[in-house]
Amino acid sequence: MYCIEFCPYSVLQKSENINYKGFHYPRVKPGKEDSCVACRICELLCPDFAIFIKEVDT
Repeated sequence: MYCIEFCPYSVLQKSENINYKGFHYPRVKPGKEDSCVACRICELLCPDFAIFIKEVDT
């Protein structure tokens, strides 16, 4: 959960759901969808390389 702890904009939170490996995965907090600035800190800190940023054109 390094991605949650070190997100500079507090965009992520721990999901209540569990993935196929048995972990509570990070998710975007409700209402914070537009707060991510794609700094990629979450990508860099994830030891399992399980999170990635995909930029979307609006």
